[in-house]
Amino acid sequence: MNTPLSRMPKPEAAQYRGRRKLFMVPAIAFPPGVPDEAQRLQENYWNEVRDHVGNLERSLGRVARVYHETVFADGEEGMTLLHGLNPKGGPFIQAICRSGAVLEAVEDRELVEESSDWQRCLSFGLVSGKVRALAVDSLRKTVAKRYEHVSARIDETLGDGEVGALFAGEDHRIQFPDDVQVFYVAPPALDALKKWIDGQARAAAARPETAESPEQDERRE
Repeated sequence: MNTPLSRMPKPEAAQYRGRRKLFMVPAIAFPPGVPDEAQRLQENYWNEVRDHVGNLERSLGRVARVYHETVFADGEEGMTLLHGLNPKGGPFIQAICRSGAVLEAVEDRELVEESSDWQRCLSFGLVSGKVRALAVDSLRKTVAKRYEHVSARIDETLGDGEVGALFAGEDHRIQFPDDVQVFYVAPPALDALKKWIDGQARAAAARPETAESPEQDERRE
């Protein structure tokens, strides 16, 4: 079981010398237009992530490989994708790459697009139970294939003794290679961010499911 960085002692470099190491960083990203409070919490989170990753690098070595969930290209194309997916974390991750790390294409494009399409299907509110069951099962299988591909890419690209950094959602089901030592980065700002997200979810659930449309108001008048 991986130990959150905020609750683990500073790692001794000698203990992990020659081993492959991976910093697992929760990729918390919001779409444009969220409230200022969310923007501030997100900025605090990525500032603390930067500090924690810096501390780990000083103990275990500099990050050589960068992986980001849903990024299926490397180089400039991959960095463009990354900034679109993670606007707040993008500058920090780009700084790691400018310091010598390589952004790896960790995902398979076809699988990413397929899972995205299945998610869109489910968001339409399918009427047929049979069709919905098909979409749910297809999405589950596609996501499982994505995670298998991510694990294989990390195994293929992370060299002996190298340090990698993976940015992915906390609900991922990626199985890491047995010989990779994983360090889970969980700064205090992560809890504050998750509490805000949970509060928004509870508020949304408490709202009435339906509301009268303007047309209904006009007919009533």
